[in-house]
Amino acid sequence: MFLPTFTTVFSAVFQVFIISAAAGVLVRTKIVSQAHIQALSAVTVNIFLPCLIVVKTVSQFDPAGFTLWWILPLSGVLIALAGLGMAVLLFGTDPGKQPFVSMASFQNAVYIVLPIGQLVYPDQFDRLALFCFLLILGQSPIMWSVGKVLVSGRRDAAIMWKDFVTPPLVATLAAIFLVVSGTSAMLPQNLLSAMDLLGQATVPLAVFILGATLGSIALKDMPPLPDVFRVAGVKFVLVPGTAFAVMYGLDLYQTLPLFCSLIILQTSSPPATNLILMVRNYGGDTQVVASMMLLQYLVCIIAMPLWLSLWHMAAG
Repeated sequence: MFLPTFTTVFSAVFQVFIISAAAGVLVRTKIVSQAHIQALSAVTVNIFLPCLIVVKTVSQFDPAGFTLWWILPLSGVLIALAGLGMAVLLFGTDPGKQPFVSMASFQNAVYIVLPIGQLVYPDQFDRLALFCFLLILGQSPIMWSVGKVLVSGRRDAAIMWKDFVTPPLVATLAAIFLVVSGTSAMLPQNLLSAMDLLGQATVPLAVFILGATLGSIALKDMPPLPDVFRVAGVKFVLVPGTAFAVMYGLDLYQTLPLFCSLIILQTSSPPATNLILMVRNYGGDTQVVASMMLLQYLVCIIAMPLWLSLWHMAAG
């Protein structure tokens, strides 16, 4: 069972990286500029992704039928805190290592997980996307506060409320309110269909933006090799290994199989690309952080299919 699952997941990851590589080539050949990437990212974050969130939440979120929905934002908090704790143990309190602590702690929860989830779980993608959005509710506040301070290396980095109030967060909270209050049934079907059409652009654009972002990174001024192994150790061994053991020990695969698969994908995914944006905006060693980012994305090509295959084999 391991090999067929690994092949399927690896193929999905590889497809994502083929598109990403093509985007990277377009960036390096100057066909796509940094201004283009910024514009695409802005449109995706401010329009397409919120539309996807609203449609999937309104159609899939059922608090009465899924009373354990709160474990998703809680899981987002626990994953972030576990990563932070393990990274601090490996890196210590050296201020120069703070950016690596942040990179080991916060995963790319959307731009790589959603495309892979759509390819691996096409029949369950709507529900998996909902789970993903609920999980981010718990993770985002920690990443935009603690993660921002660590990756910039500045204790005086201002924590602004506007950083927390992002369009995806507002869309998630608004959609949850509509469902809980019962007013979601009043939304015109034509409106939801139009939003669904826009939301479908999110996944391919997310893959392209990811590739374009990584394509602009130059492999120079490489971080020390021991630090590369420490980040990879937390990101691709300790955190997913802990999540694997906890979920398997609690027999969650029996009652919440899709939730467990999402957690394995989340905990074995590479660092959040938002961390590069934080360094660029708030200061820090952009080149070292970017080089570390690119190396970790290369590792995840094997790590993500490996962990998901091991989980499917163990869970039967």
